[in-house]
Amino acid sequence: MEQAEVLDQPGRAPVRRRTRWLLAALALVLLVGWAVDHRLRGSEERAVDGCGSEAATATERTDESMSMIRTYVQPALLSVPRGSSQDGFFDLVAEEAREAEPRVRDALAVCRDVDVVAVHPGLRERRDAYVAHLAARADWLAAIAADGRAYYHDRPDLARLREAAFGGRS
Repeated sequence: MEQAEVLDQPGRAPVRRRTRWLLAALALVLLVGWAVDHRLRGSEERAVDGCGSEAATATERTDESMSMIRTYVQPALLSVPRGSSQDGFFDLVAEEAREAEPRVRDALAVCRDVDVVAVHPGLRERRDAYVAHLAARADWLAAIAADGRAYYHDRPDLARLREAAFGGRS
C-alpha cells in the first residue's frame, strides 16, 4: 500500500491551521459578545432596579396618603344620615387623588424610559410589570380624582398587578 504525499499548496494554509484560526476567531467573538452583554445587562439591571424603587416609593406614598384621607373621611361618611349629601367628603378624597396622581405618573415615566433588550427577558418582564402596575394605579387615581366615590369600588386588577410587580415586597 502506497502512502499519498500531501503537498502544501502555495498561498493556502493547511486545513488544520485554518480551522484553528477560525475557532480562535470564533472564541474571541464569543468572549467579546459575552463581555458586551455582561456590561449591558448590568446597566439594564441598575435601570430596572431604579424603576422598581421609583414604583415602590410612588405606590407606598399614594397608599399612605389615600389611607390617611380614608381614615379622616370614613367616620364622617358613616355619621351622615342617609339622604344627606356626602359630596363634600368625596371631594376631599378626589382632591387627595389629584395630589397623588403626579407622583405615580412621574414613576411611570421613569419606568417607560427604561430600555431592555429582547435577550434579557427577565429584566423586560420586571420592567413591564412595574409599568403595568403604575399605569393601572395612575388610571385608578384619575378616576378617583374625577369622582371620589371611585375610591370605594373594588379593583382586584390593582392587587393582581401589584403582586406581579412587587410580590410580597411592597
